[in-house]
This record gives sequence, structure tokens and C-alpha cells, in this order.
Amino acid sequence: MSNKNPYEKQQELDIPDFVEDKTNSDSSIDMSIFKMSDDELYDDVTEENETYEDDYDDYEPRRKKKKGNASIVICIILILLLLLALAGAAFYALKQHEAYVKANTAYLQMQANEDNYKKQIAEQSATIADLEKKIEELQRNDGSIGEGDIVYEITDGGMRFRVEPTSDAELTTYNGYSQVETGERYRVLEVVNDKDLGDEYLWAKLADNVYFCLGSDSDNWVKRID
Repeated sequence: MSNKNPYEKQQELDIPDFVEDKTNSDSSIDMSIFKMSDDELYDDVTEENETYEDDYDDYEPRRKKKKGNASIVICIILILLLLLALAGAAFYALKQHEAYVKANTAYLQMQANEDNYKKQIAEQSATIADLEKKIEELQRNDGSIGEGDIVYEITDGGMRFRVEPTSDAELTTYNGYSQVETGERYRVLEVVNDKDLGDEYLWAKLADNVYFCLGSDSDNWVKRID
């Protein structure tokens, strides 16, 4: 009897499917894994890989986003605007200062001119007054004696100077002279009546307590010079 291996025949073997365990014991083997397709079989692995990659992404250092760039630009713009405003204010202040200096200089010059004009006017007024005085002196230096405005020329001299307008008054002198002489001119302050005889005789007053007789209507010893 030959001992031939019955499996040497090249016949297809019918491998039975594993029978699922109908029991629910903990020791039972889940045979369904053998029926899973490749996608189902490696699905968990794929999920684990994706989970791992997600976790890796969580730990991957992220680049910090540039924050505050817009704020820096706004600040720079504001600073530039402020600088422009300050420059404008400085320019305006400079112009105002120049205008003030110009106006103040013109005012000071005008004030100096005014003071100079006032000084010139005062000097001219003094010169005019001096000239008027000299003219008056020249008018009086025509041989006239005295300080009055009424001028008499002596036509018949010899009248004595007295302290009162009367022939009985005390004698006196005037400018070192005791009487008037013919041909002299006197500037008298006023003409008064005789103290005793009234308007019968007239007297010329040269100064306080200095008089000389002008005569009467019948005896006229002087003539008036206008």
C-alpha cells in the first residue's frame, strides 16, 4: 500500500472560512479582521498618522505675525504732521517777529524825528524871540532913553527929574542924570496930570518915583515921536 500524500495532487484546496465565534466571552477572538479590506484595515493607522501630524502641527513653532506696522506708520505720519505744524508755526512767528521789529524800528525812528522836530521848533522859537528882542532893542537904541513905549523928543530942555509929578516934589536922578536936555529922546511909561495943578501941566513917568515935566498947552517943551 503506497503512502502517498493526498495533498500532492494538484487540486485546488477549498479553505473554509473561519467561523465567527458566537460566544461573547472575553477570550473570544474577533475574526472579522480577516474580512476587512485594506482601506478598512489601515484606516486607524491613517487616522493615527493624521492625529500625530495634527499634534505635530500644534507643536510646530509658528512665525509671529508682524504686529503694529499700521500703528507705526500712523505714528510716523502724525509726527511728520506735527513737525510740519511746528515748522509752519515757527515760520509764522518769525514773520510776525520781523514785522514787529520793522514796525518798532519805524515807530522809534518816527519818535526820534518828532523829538528832533520839537527841538528844532523850540530852537527856532527861541531864535525868533531873540531876534524880536534885538529888533526891539534896535528900535530903542535910536538915542531914546527909557523903557516905555511912548517916545518924546526934548525941544526945550532943562526939566529936572522929580520923585512926584509936581514942581514941589523932591529932586532925583535917572541913569546918572539930573535933568533932560534938548535933542534927547525919552521912552516914557505913561503921561499923568500934575499932582497939584491937574491937567494944566503934564508929566512923563520914566520909572517909579522918576518924573519930568512935559509942559503945558501954552508952553510945550517936547514933541511926541510916533
